[in-house]
Amino acid sequence: MTRLIHQVLMYDNEKDILDTVLPFLQEGLSAGEAVLTVGTAPNLACLRQALGTDSDAVEFADSASWYIQPTRTIANYSSFIAENATARIRVVAEPGWETGTAAEISEWTRYESIINQAFADISASVLCLYDRRTTDPGLLDGALRTHPQLMEGACSRCNDAYLDPAIVQAGVDRDPLPAPPPGAVRLPIDDADLSPLRSFIGGHARHHGMSRPRINDLLVATTEVATNAIRHGQAPISCQMWRDDDDLIVEVTDAGHWQADPVPGFVPPDPASLSGFGLWGVRMLCALVQLRTGPDGTTVRLHIPCR
Repeated sequence: MTRLIHQVLMYDNEKDILDTVLPFLQEGLSAGEAVLTVGTAPNLACLRQALGTDSDAVEFADSASWYIQPTRTIANYSSFIAENATARIRVVAEPGWETGTAAEISEWTRYESIINQAFADISASVLCLYDRRTTDPGLLDGALRTHPQLMEGACSRCNDAYLDPAIVQAGVDRDPLPAPPPGAVRLPIDDADLSPLRSFIGGHARHHGMSRPRINDLLVATTEVATNAIRHGQAPISCQMWRDDDDLIVEVTDAGHWQADPVPGFVPPDPASLSGFGLWGVRMLCALVQLRTGPDGTTVRLHIPCR
């Protein structure tokens, strides 16, 4: 049986959606597949109406709650797959984000690329939708580089712009992180006693008006990253913090070179495993996690909204 089929439709109007998505969904329903549609509220309403009574056999989810950040999105799809383990999967996925910072665009492009690895052995047909009229050109370019097939009407063809996931992710990781601003505060991490670090993080987070639940998330995530730097990295190790618009950013650096997993911390670990939960948990707690590692050392940068 054919495994993962990952396609993209770049649409210009409602007719494009109905001409392509409706037969795609009906084909899955006729085959007895488990069918999920994630999209914006207007497009979900349009598809429900067009499907009529067949919509009762489709699970619908709003992209605003499904696509919060890449790791949570992958966890959402993993849960749906686990709940329908005996069926072939059919998904229509409209991310719903139309713009973002350069860092966010890079990470969502990475996400689309990871799908080709994380779910390669899953029996599934996935059709991703992007509104060509309103979506940032950077996101459209990323979508072209991360989907092996293009949908045009009801027909699918090979996408000549598609790149191997390793190439896409290496390109993301080649982009250097912007230097911390002059006002960043810094704390050396000298030993395994992380009490001073937690006091440092908590004090500055409160100063910036971060809510108690957010502070708890930040403390857990930073402690995990700092512990990894102590156990697996090399001195000197330090932590820096600064405010960036509505986010508080915490950066942990060390002089070690981490041999990273191809999809570090993006995919839910096997519950039976005793490892793999650390970075995955960190990503689940943060809005964005950026990791750079090389001969000059390793940097992990955490972004958490202040509110």
